[in-house]
Amino acid sequence: MNDAETDKLRKRLQQLPELEPPQDLVSGVMKKIRPVRKSFWQQLPGRLFRPRRISLTMRPLPLAGAAVFAAAFFYLGLVTGMHRLQPVAKPDQGDTVAEVLQDPQASFLAGRGLMAAGLVKEALPLLQRASLSSPDNPQYAYWEGLCFWANGMPAKERKSYMRGVDSSPQAVPLLLNLGHNLMEKKEFDSALEQYEKVLDISADEQTALYNRGLIYHLQQDSTNERDAWKDYLQYYRSGRKSFRAVERLNSLGDFTYRTYQLGPRKIILCQSALVKMLPTDQMFYEVDILADRLRNDPRLQLDIVFFHENDTRTAREKAIRLKKYIVAAAGEKEKKRVR
Repeated sequence: MNDAETDKLRKRLQQLPELEPPQDLVSGVMKKIRPVRKSFWQQLPGRLFRPRRISLTMRPLPLAGAAVFAAAFFYLGLVTGMHRLQPVAKPDQGDTVAEVLQDPQASFLAGRGLMAAGLVKEALPLLQRASLSSPDNPQYAYWEGLCFWANGMPAKERKSYMRGVDSSPQAVPLLLNLGHNLMEKKEFDSALEQYEKVLDISADEQTALYNRGLIYHLQQDSTNERDAWKDYLQYYRSGRKSFRAVERLNSLGDFTYRTYQLGPRKIILCQSALVKMLPTDQMFYEVDILADRLRNDPRLQLDIVFFHENDTRTAREKAIRLKKYIVAAAGEKEKKRVR
């Protein structure tokens, strides 16, 4: 939204006739917004896979904050006031509001404001209006699809994302949400296709990496599943999903990554890189993880144990070499805590 469009929207809003609010308008509106907003956000993490993100991840909107406040809250106050708080309004007030909201950008911003307040049913016609007015706008398609999802309308949600992808094939949020929609309907091959497109654009996109492994797990494709979990763990080592990825990888007989107890916490390390003890970037990355834990927790005592079948000498040499690398990274003062 450029400066000219922002000024246009502001002027049109300023042309609306003033409405004398009732005394309890503010308390009444906030009373209705707060509980709904809380329950809306609480329900998002409970979805089967990753929730659709209620955040703008495509292109920034200059002055969006001011525009959202002006458009959405004016409209919210007017709608909830007329239908729930029952203020006395002038006869032509509704016509004037409808005229303002014919502007796609105003309708879009008002719809987003209502959606953020948890009023997803009220937001839907506004977001539809914006999207239909500008069918090639991927931003409008994204939020329209998101609102369809929030209203439990997956078929229409998918159509919105597909329309957005047609006009913007590199839009990661649209591709991700289209993948989620397909995955929830158990159309796994089509969902994989969308996640692969995401990873071609952004190789470390967390949800695409994890859901790809999950789909291979559901398809019982153990070969691709192993590779998918290792790809995920290459980038992510903390959090519930990372430990679940390690468990599934180990259950397939692959111990490239394993969990280790370091003091009161468990950490994930690339065991294969440490066992080989070759001076590679991967090995030094693992060393840095251990060194950081030592520096940040003076209570820790690190015991290094290597096993090399029928070759005690090689095992001892690797253990000594690993200790030297860790001490070099953590500092000489930590030497006594590495045994």
